[in-house]
Amino acid sequence: MSPAQRIAKLRADIERHTRLYYVENKPEISDQDFDRLLRELQDLETLHPELITPDSPTQRVGGEPIDEFATVTHARPMMSIDNTYDRGEIHAWYERVLRGLEEGGSLLTQKQAVYVAEPKVDGIAVSLRYEGGRLVLAATRGDGQRGDDITANVRTIKAIPLRLHESKTPIPEVLEVRGEIFMTTPVFEQINQQRAAAGEEPFANPRNATGGTLKQHEPKVVAQRKLRFLAHGRGEVQPEPFETYSQFMSAVRSWGLPTNPLTRTCRDFAEVWTFIEEFETQRDTLPYWVDGIVVKVDRYDQQDRLGVTSKSPRWCIAYKYAAEQATTILLEVKWQVGKGGSLTPVAQLEPVQLAGTTVKRASLHNIDEIRERLDLRLSDTVVIEKAGEIIPKVVRVITEKRTPDARPIEPPTRCPSCGEPVTQQQDEVALRCTNPSCPAQLRERLIWFASRNQMDIDGLGRKSVDQLCDAGLLGSFADIYQLKNKRDTLLSLERMGEKTVDNLLKGIEESKSRGLARVLAGLGIPHVGNTAARVLAQHFADIDALTAADFREIDLALATGDLDVKKKEMAKANYEPGTTTRSLRDFLSSQAGQRTIADLRKAGVNMKGRAAATSSKGDAASAFAGKTVVLTGTLENFDRSTLTEMLTSLGAKVSGSVSGKTDLVIAGDEAGSKLDKAKELGITVWGEQELLTHLKKQE
Repeated sequence: MSPAQRIAKLRADIERHTRLYYVENKPEISDQDFDRLLRELQDLETLHPELITPDSPTQRVGGEPIDEFATVTHARPMMSIDNTYDRGEIHAWYERVLRGLEEGGSLLTQKQAVYVAEPKVDGIAVSLRYEGGRLVLAATRGDGQRGDDITANVRTIKAIPLRLHESKTPIPEVLEVRGEIFMTTPVFEQINQQRAAAGEEPFANPRNATGGTLKQHEPKVVAQRKLRFLAHGRGEVQPEPFETYSQFMSAVRSWGLPTNPLTRTCRDFAEVWTFIEEFETQRDTLPYWVDGIVVKVDRYDQQDRLGVTSKSPRWCIAYKYAAEQATTILLEVKWQVGKGGSLTPVAQLEPVQLAGTTVKRASLHNIDEIRERLDLRLSDTVVIEKAGEIIPKVVRVITEKRTPDARPIEPPTRCPSCGEPVTQQQDEVALRCTNPSCPAQLRERLIWFASRNQMDIDGLGRKSVDQLCDAGLLGSFADIYQLKNKRDTLLSLERMGEKTVDNLLKGIEESKSRGLARVLAGLGIPHVGNTAARVLAQHFADIDALTAADFREIDLALATGDLDVKKKEMAKANYEPGTTTRSLRDFLSSQAGQRTIADLRKAGVNMKGRAAATSSKGDAASAFAGKTVVLTGTLENFDRSTLTEMLTSLGAKVSGSVSGKTDLVIAGDEAGSKLDKAKELGITVWGEQELLTHLKKQE
């Protein structure tokens, strides 16, 4: 057998076993045997590079880093789906469908409409485009009209064939398959364990982990994350031989793309609802997250007749399951100390299974929550649920199960960390430790300082901060920047190998250039959050200018609304500075604050503002300078905090509500009432791709 023949056979065998594993769920060989075949193919292609093709299984490992993701336009829009948590609303949708398909003046009979109900996998929606049976493009949903080209990353996902498998159904010349890329729960837990061991912040849930993975600029990293894919729709198909969604999905499966085997065909609402109820008890046994059921009209001609609204099809709807609840016993309440000294009660619970994980604790927010809303006592039987299926919370107390030994929960009179007295201001619910040297506060401030929305120091998460504090290496913000001089000590610590230490020191060095807004937000000054920090960094050239500013200057920089009115208020003899202004001035004028600023300056941390940079942009900044902007919906390429900072740095004022003074609304996926109000008022609305276009001009 010639090398070319052997390569062809190996590729066919590998593609067959990949299909058996990901599509048929009937693997015939072990992972070791599969890897052996792949290694043999790699060796042969190394000896005969002229025989390498783009769709070879060896090309999944990931190529060169991606500088940036190109924007592509979808051949057909990727629309969002209306959703509900209510049985009545599902039934109302069903009735609307029947009315919409009315024929001859009477409602369709049950036999004339068929429905497909399929699990709603909690992942990232993508569109895969095949031409001549070969994968040529993979794109995120983006704003529905345009998305990011993530082909290089998607090529590393083994569940997605690079070349479709021939079957009895001819493969269309152009085929766009829509579906969900997701991460299985075991892989998600493994990745979070690895991140925790490296001192990195864990992902909140598998969907966030998947989204973060697909945005990686290193395809090799994506290849290591073992992402999966399930098809659930179509885009452009040329030619289009299918009459129903069921036929299309059957063909997709025959071509080697995974579909969900749990999908069910239903004849009427009763069958749909029966499936929804049955599946609720089944979903926690699955190795991936499912948050609901999507119900679709099966026939394509009926879908066309029903049509779409401005943002979603009328022929489908998603029923989302309410957060799962569980009953357990409150064993104890512990009090955690935050970065500002506030004490937060945390319920210690008898371990219980909830939404696929073991829950042992839940937040109780404050003493009023315990006494007033919950009337909670030690040894009470409580109902807990996961808010957004992520954060456990106590929903209510089952008072009829309260035992005679149930005891009231008393707040601490002394800080559980430093032992100093606890205070409660007259206008605050929170209990507070006012000791600035409190060890627990220091750790929380360091964690806050290093976190993503502040100084964004990669590798310096909660576990790393705890470890470094325990080793006596961290006692202030400035100590972070002295770690480069203690590399040998770092290497002697548990789980601190050379690569981990080098990455940590690199992240620390990179954080020096973040600028004044990030520094101010990271210092944890009471009432000075990310928004106030961005506004101040926009107004003042550097930390020295801010330190020299008086109450009125700072108040004016932070002012909202009519500035002339604000100036008149400041001119009054009884003028009182705002809470944020007073808190900031107290910090900047204190010995501790001045020492902190001096130490960070000595360490080389950039504390310059954006005012000069913005004014130097001239006409390039005109798209945003002086404009009031409102953000709404979910954006693929930005988190809300980062985008707000970016727009503020370009001279915009980012507001939380739409009014007659709003100049621009930036609307992402699932934008709600803010978008509706903007349209009513005739305010300019940009989608994410239009935003990206204008941001490019600022560079």
